[in-house]
Amino acid sequence: MMRRKFFLFVLLAVASATVFAQADKAEDYLQTARKLRKEGKCAEALPLFKKVIDAKPTLAAAYYELGWCYNEMKQYDQALPVLENALKLDPTNFRIIYESGFAQYKLGKTEVALQQFNRVLQMNASFTKAYIARGDLYKDAQKNTNAALTDFLKAFSIDSTEKKLHYRIGWCYNDLGRFTEALPYLQKAISFEEQNYLSHSELGFTLFSLNRYDEAIVHLQRANSLKAGFETTVYYLGLCFVKKQKKQEAVQKYNELVQLNSTYAPELLKGIKEMN
Repeated sequence: MMRRKFFLFVLLAVASATVFAQADKAEDYLQTARKLRKEGKCAEALPLFKKVIDAKPTLAAAYYELGWCYNEMKQYDQALPVLENALKLDPTNFRIIYESGFAQYKLGKTEVALQQFNRVLQMNASFTKAYIARGDLYKDAQKNTNAALTDFLKAFSIDSTEKKLHYRIGWCYNDLGRFTEALPYLQKAISFEEQNYLSHSELGFTLFSLNRYDEAIVHLQRANSLKAGFETTVYYLGLCFVKKQKKQEAVQKYNELVQLNSTYAPELLKGIKEMN
């Protein structure tokens, strides 16, 4: 009888030691995976987060971090079910709700995403990412520039160092025809990201709209050098040349638009024909 009890004690001790060892190993995996994620090495972090989940299937944080990585890698269809599991384990975590909404938005489920972003902001009214994501949804999916601008400006009031915000705000002001207000934001956008062709192109459009054609040409040519064949850039370069009475250069841009099968080509041609 004593031998049987001793044997049972040994089995329990071995089992407990195994559990503790697995827990320690899972913690090691988690810390290593988080370090890799922060370094931008999500592909390397993924298998480690999965090992953590295998060892600790009720750890919401592991599902969240795995879903975050999938979102970062633009694998939104992979991110969504993982984040849904995280929400089952931790349904009031606004960061998980945000990541889930982001994946939903990228998968075209805009109404669900909007509900998620609204919920996040009800829980945490200073979470900048949710304002930006909801602003993008208003801007791109719903074509509601005023609502988008409100969210972008709110995010800006919380964190003005967010690089992409200046471009977004400038774009909205341009879309609303408020070019003077767009100007400083787009200038700042370029100071943050000199190599961003979109910021240069948008600033070029602003300057064109303010009749500052020489300055517009500088930024539009810069945008074109960073990304050749971007239709909006080519079109407004052509219009600048029309305004500057540089017919040869304007015709060259028209020909580029024709090669791009751009719907802007007839509009530019119309301007060229009206030149003196």
